[in-house]
Amino acid sequence: METLYYVIVLCVISFVVLVLPNDFSIADTDLQRGSECSQADYSVKGEESERNLQSLLDSLASNVVDHHGFYQASVGKKSNKVYGAVLCRGDVSAKNCSNCTLESIKVATRDCSKSRDVAIWFTWCFLRYSNESFFGVMESTAAAITNDTDFDESYVVPEGLEFMIGIAGSAPEQPYMFQTSVLNSSRYGMAQCTRDISRVDCRACLDSQFSIFRNVIGNKRRWEIYGHNCFMWYNDYQFYSNVTTLLSDARKTSCGGIFEIVVTIAAFLLVL
Repeated sequence: METLYYVIVLCVISFVVLVLPNDFSIADTDLQRGSECSQADYSVKGEESERNLQSLLDSLASNVVDHHGFYQASVGKKSNKVYGAVLCRGDVSAKNCSNCTLESIKVATRDCSKSRDVAIWFTWCFLRYSNESFFGVMESTAAAITNDTDFDESYVVPEGLEFMIGIAGSAPEQPYMFQTSVLNSSRYGMAQCTRDISRVDCRACLDSQFSIFRNVIGNKRRWEIYGHNCFMWYNDYQFYSNVTTLLSDARKTSCGGIFEIVVTIAAFLLVL
């Protein structure tokens, strides 16, 4: 009992030292942001194809957390081979990564059951699978989400754009091609790439998003861009979580469950 007491104390101290000084925040919620289902292909319903797809999806869900929030796999042979990948946003917990992956799989199998090429976007994760390999291939496909009437202050607009261009430049150089940053304690940005593409392609992907959507997002207070290989977020509040450990470490630390309790209590106190 005494040992447990000391473990709890150490975990709470770690929480206070590592998290609270970095502006404790309640992160955004996980919402479905989009989907792509290729034209229905009824040959997909073959027994072997269904078995391979289910095996692939099970593998993605089982392995994504232990591979730092990004995992690729393929199952089957020749025409029945299927390729898949899942990426979790770099700031989410292992639990949220796992839950988001399972939810995206549920949406894919429900809404795209007869499709061979599927992409599902949630706020916290991205799922894709296809009968053709897309591993390591950078694609500029993307969509922007913003509010057409939510304009930012005119003096912030140029600063905000330069701020996000800077994040786009630094994200590819990070170990997991994931970057967050703060502008004058009032604007928050994030960028991330799938880790199967090169750092050069990551930068090209993010630059392409800016080029395509600059006129759409340029004067907006909040916006998000979701693609096949890169993603960007911009907001006027800290929408992301403070993370001090990699996703894959979350299952190995004895503080994991205690941290969740402390976070819950802290959030409750903030509301009060």
